[in-house]
Amino acid sequence: MPYDWGAVSSSSDLIQNLLRKSAVYGPVIALIGIYVVFSIVTDRFLTYRNQLNILRQVSIIGILAIGVTFAILCAEIDLSIAQMTEFTGVLVAALATGMYFSTTVPVPIAVLIGLGAGVSVGAIAGYITSRFDVPSFMSTLAVLFLADGLSLIVSDGRPIGGIPDSLQLIGRESVAGVPLIVLFFLSLLVVSQLILSYTRFGLYIYAVGGDRQAARLMGINVMRIRFAVLVISAAFTVFAAIALIGRIGSANPNMGSGLLLPPIAAVILGGTNLFGGEGNMIGTLVGVLILGSLANGLNLVGVGPSGQLVAQGIILMIAVLMNVFARG
Repeated sequence: MPYDWGAVSSSSDLIQNLLRKSAVYGPVIALIGIYVVFSIVTDRFLTYRNQLNILRQVSIIGILAIGVTFAILCAEIDLSIAQMTEFTGVLVAALATGMYFSTTVPVPIAVLIGLGAGVSVGAIAGYITSRFDVPSFMSTLAVLFLADGLSLIVSDGRPIGGIPDSLQLIGRESVAGVPLIVLFFLSLLVVSQLILSYTRFGLYIYAVGGDRQAARLMGINVMRIRFAVLVISAAFTVFAAIALIGRIGSANPNMGSGLLLPPIAAVILGGTNLFGGEGNMIGTLVGVLILGSLANGLNLVGVGPSGQLVAQGIILMIAVLMNVFARG
């Protein structure tokens, strides 16, 4: 009896189709599952106060994840986000507290200078990557060391206190009971999604991430798009730095510790294609919430930091495997 290769092919197509659907709906199902489990296990998880606490805790990671999403959608990566957050944060704080001048620099001007510095350093990685086709993995790794050194130089290796109240506004104040940092994060997310969905630039990001050569043939300036997404990622580190300064009430050259991998993990958990071209900011929000709700729920049931890291690692590994298999 001849072997039925058609049946095998049909089964393979069915499995591939299921994997593709799991990549799209899997993150939402996972988030719902986490909420159901922890709502049953502890009655403190689903309270309004705890949900606000989760959003507050994930906001800084979320802001960085938004910037990284632009890069990953374009098939790039930014490994410098944590150190760039440190550098721009201590720079803004140093200017606003008068660390280098006899008088303090007004907070809006200090923020603009910090934004300019962040964008400028990000532009270095963007130019090297887009102009010389150096993998962004390497160019942003170089910027990682550069920003780390600059943060130590700017801060003189010590914390900067005496932060003006206006610079702490985003991290500490609330509007109608909702932390301003949460509103800031969600506003950036909505604007970013609108850019991806309704602008030509957003369309070009998907095109370049999906097939760089085809994008060139369509007349898209691939170099400019690759440059832009890394600059955008750098700009979001400034937003994260301002929010972080408000939360901790100071700035120091180590304040970005632990902020490199969670934003990238959140983007992947949210279903964005590791190889570019597929994903959105809503998925990134879901990924951020998966990380935040998982850590929060495990903490409520008494699981320590080590157990939380193990659980996050397992979930991320599953997400990566689904991401790769779903795209063949």
